[in-house]
Amino acid sequence: MIRKATILVGILAVVAMAGLPEQASAAKKMSLAQAWRACKAQIDKDLPVTTDNQNERFLRGGACMKKFGYDL
Repeated sequence: MIRKATILVGILAVVAMAGLPEQASAAKKMSLAQAWRACKAQIDKDLPVTTDNQNERFLRGGACMKKFGYDL
């Protein structure tokens, strides 16, 4: 009896975990333009536009776009 319950709990856990990636990908993804605007606004707020920090702005922009699912 205990062995059957353990197997049943294991199967239910596997089925529950299998559904998680589908739920995560079912969330609406931002469009490229929306993600770009959100990232640009965040970077403009954090770093002023100067020639001294262009590389850091570029790196932060790439990391931000990656967060939204877009690779540069």
